[in-house]
Amino acid sequence: MAKFDIRAVFHDIKAYRRVYFLTAVASFGGMLFGWDTGLIGGVLTMDSFQHSFSLDKNSKNFSNLQGNIVSVLQAGCFFGALSSFYVSDKYGRKKALIFADFIFLLGSLIQTLCAINTTSLTQLYIGRFIGGFGVGLISAVVPTYIGENANKEIRGRCIGCMQLFNVTGICLSFFVNYGISIQIKTLSSAKWRIPFALQMLPGSILLLGIFFQNESPRWLVEKNRLEDAAKALATVRGKSIDDEDVLQELKEIVTDFQGHEKLPLRAQLQASCSSKRMFYQSSFAVILMFWQQWTGTNSINYYAPQIFKSVGLAGTSAGLFATGVYGIVKIVCTAAGLMFATEQIGRKWSLLVGSAGQAFAMFYIGINQAVNPVKAGDALTGSSTFAIVCVYLFVVFYSFGWGPIPFVLSSECSPNHVRSLIMALALMTQWLFNFVIAKITPLMLADITYGTFLLFGSCCILMGIYVVFCVPETKGVPLESIHVLFEGDIVKGCIKDTIPRFSRAKQLQDHRATDSASKMDDESVVGQKGTVAGVRHIEEA
Repeated sequence: MAKFDIRAVFHDIKAYRRVYFLTAVASFGGMLFGWDTGLIGGVLTMDSFQHSFSLDKNSKNFSNLQGNIVSVLQAGCFFGALSSFYVSDKYGRKKALIFADFIFLLGSLIQTLCAINTTSLTQLYIGRFIGGFGVGLISAVVPTYIGENANKEIRGRCIGCMQLFNVTGICLSFFVNYGISIQIKTLSSAKWRIPFALQMLPGSILLLGIFFQNESPRWLVEKNRLEDAAKALATVRGKSIDDEDVLQELKEIVTDFQGHEKLPLRAQLQASCSSKRMFYQSSFAVILMFWQQWTGTNSINYYAPQIFKSVGLAGTSAGLFATGVYGIVKIVCTAAGLMFATEQIGRKWSLLVGSAGQAFAMFYIGINQAVNPVKAGDALTGSSTFAIVCVYLFVVFYSFGWGPIPFVLSSECSPNHVRSLIMALALMTQWLFNFVIAKITPLMLADITYGTFLLFGSCCILMGIYVVFCVPETKGVPLESIHVLFEGDIVKGCIKDTIPRFSRAKQLQDHRATDSASKMDDESVVGQKGTVAGVRHIEEA
């Protein structure tokens, strides 16, 4: 495993500053659904919210109603992710983000203005579904857009920044809820409207920033707009359009797309299942997103105050404050993981260590609740205090493993010519099971109590086993060469990647997609100087 070298990290930030700036702008899309994820759990516990909609927290139907309010956003996200294939493939990644952001802002506005002269939840449901549609579309396009623009040396860290902004949004919304609960003691509807209104802030920043960014060079190549692709690539690399490195990278992208330009949906579906390698590579992203949701992270994200109460932390304000601290831990650990783990110890070991730590935390919480059930009015015991610590311990391991890495691997391992389709399917899976988790968590906490945590702990063990046998290491491998990792005996290759010194990624770091069976003359392409000459030669080839 590589050493942690903070100087190398800061050198990368300086050398690839344009890529990092593009990443930061696009990653505000991650903050959108992070903000909503964090705010809704706290809002549901507010007496003012319950008063505005005439909800009775002691009724038998309240847990089911909570699940409905939270999960309707995930339903919208599912259909937003579904639409991402058509929108991002037809109009481009950049325009797809702009369109999705407008949809999200509209949904947020509707949520903020609901419950005026009515106690009906209908307008809230509509606003959350519309906002969710925008969030789902954004969540599918952002990792694709960043991955198709980033250099191989920092690609994982850049794609993972979406998760960093996601958890930042969660944390900010936690503290907004906490601050408002302290400052507003009345039943004023402003207490819950302000969190809904403030989630429009990151949406506005994304909308303003994305206008000044370039389109994905790989999408432009797919549409045979090679001169535009060269300009986009030169812009994001901070080099001239006739630079040798720019022309070489463009040449590799064109080679990878040969024969796969402008594929319709049916052709992309056929291409995804055209061989054993393609089917495995295409389904890989879907399976990763499935496992990510069964870590149990969104149970804590959506219902953190209720979970802290279940492990012995009493009081609404105390629960909201503990939830806010949980958000800070998540930000710090995600940032540290992206700086010191994703590109250093690699994707595979980040997932393995994360699985083990998450399993321990979940099992302890569940077993402690079974052996020492919390009773109202009881003081915190040592075991209950450590159960609270384990909630934070869970997020430490999740934040550098199963939080960012599934987005990284999904974007990296999806073949160029079917990436928009695969990312749509992957994020549809994520939002589908996000919906399931949001819906069943309050019911599980009420009915099977400690069994909820034992279930998630068992899933963490299973996903660790999956990583050993089925997940390759992609650290530093050029995007157009990742398909090599899925050739031959996949299981044998993935087991080999578990031992860092035998990892196949090391052998592929300098691999060129044009090394074999290239129909282009290297000297004439790389040696061509001038925008039109170099690009035209690639186009003719």
